[in-house]
Amino acid sequence: MSSVKVAVRVRPFNSREIGRDAECIISMTGATTTITNPKAQGKEQPKSFNFDYSYWSHTTPEDPYYASQRRVYEDLGQEMLQHAFEGYNVCIFAYGQTGAGKSYTMMGKQEPSQQGIIPLLCQELFDRIDCNSNPNLKYSVEVSYMEIYCERVRDLLNPKNQKNLRVREHPLLGPYVEDLSKLAVTSYSNITDLMDEGNKARTVASTNVKDKSYLS
Repeated sequence: MSSVKVAVRVRPFNSREIGRDAECIISMTGATTTITNPKAQGKEQPKSFNFDYSYWSHTTPEDPYYASQRRVYEDLGQEMLQHAFEGYNVCIFAYGQTGAGKSYTMMGKQEPSQQGIIPLLCQELFDRIDCNSNPNLKYSVEVSYMEIYCERVRDLLNPKNQKNLRVREHPLLGPYVEDLSKLAVTSYSNITDLMDEGNKARTVASTNVKDKSYLS
């Protein structure tokens, strides 16, 4: 049985949007996100959509309704980590146009209050492993880091390998990437080192849309 949860998050305006006197047309109440058409001039009713989570991060952290990085992780990341320890495959798919804030939600920044789902999840992963008191239970953690860009799959932990890796289907384990590096790690610091290494090999495409879109 599979279970899919959908969360939507609205970020603050970036400098380009502020310079254009942009107007926020999104409002949120609980798990409901409402979009208002500014050109309708009262002729069209706002459209509301219900999700599992609607995160209001358009304002500053002082706003009582502001959804922080920690709250997003506690809602989404902790549950996924628990399922992983229970033996289930888990995945987060971050979707949105360039500059929507996907990287910030998933990776964040180095400041403690700015860390995203991935670093927070990796920290708690090793916290749980360190708390293991069962001598018969052993854990092994491996890290892979890949990029899909222009329909090409690249191994970011082995950037010298420039070939397009192939996605295969295992009859028992499911989809996997052939020849993708898997590096053993024993601590959270090992993972951060590998993430830094992989980030240096990422393809960065500059567009007019992406303008310091990180949330504050």
